[in-house]
Amino acid sequence: MDSITKLSLHFSFLLLLLAVLVISAASATSKSAAPPPLNFGKNGEFKILQVADMHYANGKTTPCEDVLPDQFPTCSDFNTTAFINRLILAENPDLIVFTGDNIFGLDTSDAKKSLNFAFAPAVETSVPWAAVLGNHDQESTLSREGLMKHIVTMNHTLSQVNPLEAHVIDGFGNYNLEVGGVKGSRIENMSVLNLYFWIVVTIPWVPSIPGYDWIKPSQQFWFQKTSLKLKKAYMEKQKAQTGSAPGLVYFHIPLPEYASLHSTNFTGVKLEAGISSASINSGFFATLLEAGDVKAVFTGHDHLNDFCGELNGIQLCYAGGFGYHAYGKAGWDRRARVVVATLEQTDKKGWGAVKSIRTWKRLDDQNLTTIDPQLLWLKKLSCKCLETWEKEKKMMEFLLSFLLFGNLVSFAATAKPKAAAAPSLHFSKNGDFKILQVADMHYGNGKTTQCEDVLPDQFPTCSDLNTTAFVRRMILAESPDLIVFTGDNIFGFDATDAEKSLDSAFAPAIESGLPWVAVLGNHDQESTLSREGVMKHIVTMNGTLARLNPLEAQVIDGFGNYNLEVGGVEGSRFENKSVLNLYFLDSGDYSTVPSIPGYGWIKPSQQFWFQQTSLKLKAPPSLVKSVGVVVNLPRNRIRWLKPEAQTGSAPGLVYFHIPLPEFASFDSTNFTGVKQEGISSPSINSGFFTTMLEAGDTKAVFIGHDHVNDFCGKLTGIHLCYAGGFGYHAYGQAGWDRRARVVLATLEKTETKGWGTVKSIRTWKRLDDEHLTTIDPQVLWTKSSAGKLLSIISLSVDHLKD
Repeated sequence: MDSITKLSLHFSFLLLLLAVLVISAASATSKSAAPPPLNFGKNGEFKILQVADMHYANGKTTPCEDVLPDQFPTCSDFNTTAFINRLILAENPDLIVFTGDNIFGLDTSDAKKSLNFAFAPAVETSVPWAAVLGNHDQESTLSREGLMKHIVTMNHTLSQVNPLEAHVIDGFGNYNLEVGGVKGSRIENMSVLNLYFWIVVTIPWVPSIPGYDWIKPSQQFWFQKTSLKLKKAYMEKQKAQTGSAPGLVYFHIPLPEYASLHSTNFTGVKLEAGISSASINSGFFATLLEAGDVKAVFTGHDHLNDFCGELNGIQLCYAGGFGYHAYGKAGWDRRARVVVATLEQTDKKGWGAVKSIRTWKRLDDQNLTTIDPQLLWLKKLSCKCLETWEKEKKMMEFLLSFLLFGNLVSFAATAKPKAAAAPSLHFSKNGDFKILQVADMHYGNGKTTQCEDVLPDQFPTCSDLNTTAFVRRMILAESPDLIVFTGDNIFGFDATDAEKSLDSAFAPAIESGLPWVAVLGNHDQESTLSREGVMKHIVTMNGTLARLNPLEAQVIDGFGNYNLEVGGVEGSRFENKSVLNLYFLDSGDYSTVPSIPGYGWIKPSQQFWFQQTSLKLKAPPSLVKSVGVVVNLPRNRIRWLKPEAQTGSAPGLVYFHIPLPEFASFDSTNFTGVKQEGISSPSINSGFFTTMLEAGDTKAVFIGHDHVNDFCGKLTGIHLCYAGGFGYHAYGQAGWDRRARVVLATLEKTETKGWGTVKSIRTWKRLDDEHLTTIDPQVLWTKSSAGKLLSIISLSVDHLKD
């Protein structure tokens, strides 16, 4: 058999294998009947009726809440049902969306019966409908999963338990629907309006975060990928038109950003004392902004708020309380929100893309009074040439190649052997592991690059070589086990050759023979290499453990996202087990979203990778699939270490460059160190602090960026720490010494005089003065004696997968 024939057979086999995998996956999860397609009406409109907070219970025997005295004797759940029926007749919607707290579980004796009654008007009228869950639905006889599994069996629903393509996703009831153009038109089979539905889980399991839950990284990552695929499809079918079909988002609990609106910039009323959002920001609003297709968000939850206002180009809207068994205000009519999307007419009297989205509310009074008509979005006239569209199309195709074939790419990357295995990290024989953090070297061209912000007598002889000398002094003084460079390693604008500058900047670490790693800042790519090029050069250098990106991540933003595991003392029982986990992330450079000024941020894809990596490091091997994905893990119960019967997870430390917005939560009363400038974080919260809190293993975060801040403070159980400016070509403050941060993790001694797990993590800083003065010693974390009992820890794998 000749080589060409062999190659042909190999290629055919691969195609066959791919086909089998796709068909198997599809057939294994296919529904018995495809849901009816959604399309715009013949008048070029698509109308959505939003019903929020029905709080349905047991029907006629369930009394109403907060109604006028003369209404009370005859008022029940049936009033809620009657209101839906009236609205369906009056508005004739194309889709009904129920946005959670559909039933009030605590007063519901049979969840299935209550759901059947609650949704009966939609089912009986054959109007397509969709539902998400609120925070009360599961308080009866069905779990959240059970509720959604029952809902999707009901007639005429387009609801889904979860997207088939999502390997791992939090909650139940995350899905999207595509609305095609007018039937018979050229856009009949093209989605011109995208609808996204999410489940906000319920009450968070993170002890340090009170209140309501939030939309998680796995959900945001799924949305990001789905939005990208829909954009590509839209651009292909619209040809010379760039952009995307407008998107509308429905879920139950409002985002924290709702609190940014007030009576001067919204339509409607805010009658409640506050916004009952999660107590912490998950970053979903930032994800919506970055996607660029979402025009409005619709929620419920706060029954006496019904306002709608714009923030950064996205309308944030309440529906207002609908159900009569839900709390309200006597005399304040129950209400519902209507949304209408309208297509533009083309020159040939056909139908084009969506030109506008409007909304109003209907009151349950005698006349079903319409109030607060409002224009949510109007298509802007724009003309981008075919050449521009072709460029955007190519970029979409490139990105989607990862989305669609990520598993194969990941498999190929994993199978490819590395040239040399990275040296493993272990605690030293004295039970310590020491990390030296070097932030903001801002290296330029070496001896010819002058210093910034030094005393007059220092200036004539000061250059990048002073930075190099400081690194060497620190290595000699501290003898670290790992050196971490946290970005702005070179100052690109003043570096004529990026590779040479990087080589010089990292030379002291390489010469020392010590392991070292690096992440990127916002200036590293401003010379002769892109961000990818900078990291690709770094990972080829001697002694580095840095990686371009994790092999197991199918899609991830940025370059330089990876983790390292630090084993116990060599020869001890923890030698081959990670007892300290280190995470490194690319915090980006600058925002690429026009409506968000300032610096970049850690994206959903990175947070999803972090979340999954943290889970894998905590979970027993039996719960981790061979492909490296943790499946169906109830994260509130994952707190194991192997091989010992220990509670808690190995502590984690996180390193990146740009500070999180949460760094602004401190003042001089609750941190150690100094704050001499503002917090130069992104102008929007991406939710990474929330992700770390939920993961539960992160004890401290270390960053740079703001050179004359060097403080370290504790927020909700996590220390947020600056290193302070290190480099002499970086801005500083004359007379304020350049500095570095040292972190020391120490193992506990066992009863048999061996080494156990980490018992404490401490930190201090060193100044580049005559004596390398040590300042601000601080305990970041100590191992708690409290923990879950072994009997709780050793719950069966089968139970955990329920």
